[in-house]
Amino acid sequence: MKRTWLIRVAFALALTLPLPVLAACGGSSNDGDAPAKTVAPPQGVPAGAPHIDQDDLKFKPTKLSVAAGEKVYFANSETAIHTVTIDGKNLSGNMRKGDLFEWTPATAGEYKITCDFHPQMKATITVN
Repeated sequence: MKRTWLIRVAFALALTLPLPVLAACGGSSNDGDAPAKTVAPPQGVPAGAPHIDQDDLKFKPTKLSVAAGEKVYFANSETAIHTVTIDGKNLSGNMRKGDLFEWTPATAGEYKITCDFHPQMKATITVN
């Protein structure tokens, strides 16, 4: 009789102990309802100008649309050295923290942006 009771208690504990851990993993997210954040452009970038920031080993944003002939600004906001490599050509050279690079696409199309030092950094600029 004691053994049956012990098995039941062990079984009940095995079922209930993981619940707080699982509940913490679930969480609730309302990202779809959250308003878009307004982010100030990096230093040196004119307000409202199209720009891509290099921060946290990412291009931010990863997608940008501009008109042909419109200047695009690239800023490095972190201590890691980055490049602006467009369709396989390093156009910016090595960019250190605070550096700014300007690029004006003349031709419509889709341009792939990468960093020579950090291959996971990718962005796309669509030029209309």
